[in-house]
Amino acid sequence: MTTPPRARTAATAAAVAGTPTLVFLAANGTGGPRAASVAAAVTAVALLGWRLRERRHVRHAVLGALLATACAGVALWTGQARGFFLLPMAVPAAATAACLLSLVADRPLAGSVANKVVGGPPGWRADRALHRFYAVSTVVIALVSFASLAAQVALYRWSDVAWLGLLHLLMGPLWAGVTALSLLLARRAVTRERDAAGAGGRTR
Repeated sequence: MTTPPRARTAATAAAVAGTPTLVFLAANGTGGPRAASVAAAVTAVALLGWRLRERRHVRHAVLGALLATACAGVALWTGQARGFFLLPMAVPAAATAACLLSLVADRPLAGSVANKVVGGPPGWRADRALHRFYAVSTVVIALVSFASLAAQVALYRWSDVAWLGLLHLLMGPLWAGVTALSLLLARRAVTRERDAAGAGGRTR
């Protein structure tokens, strides 16, 4: 049984993205935060060079290298290993804030994003069922984001670098799964509403 190219590409991208963190954790255990920061930054740059040479997901490679080197820079500046994981906390914090603000504005973030991806109707906000579905989806995403942020903040305060690293590595697959599930459910919701509208039109 062969692995689908898309799944193989996703697995490779996840492995490459997590490599600087693994290098940082390993180097921190032997040489401390300064050596770990340098090792992670060098690894990120080397991986970027490899991705550019292979011409694979160049934009993601550049963003990943910038994030990894920035994290290494923060750890080097603070002199603490836990500093490496300070910047990534901004991601769930921003996601939580964006979800809550979109709900307050009555423009659920899940609808603004997922509805376009799955080809939903432009007037989804006027559709009570779709609006409710996207609102619930946005609340769930906000809860997942907040839980992730709370866990990272707690581990950061406890200076538990090993668990911070593990959680950081799990964030990529977690968000990929949440995104895939959200799009799948959104596509089903849109299809269900279209079928209901079509059935209603035929009975008139």
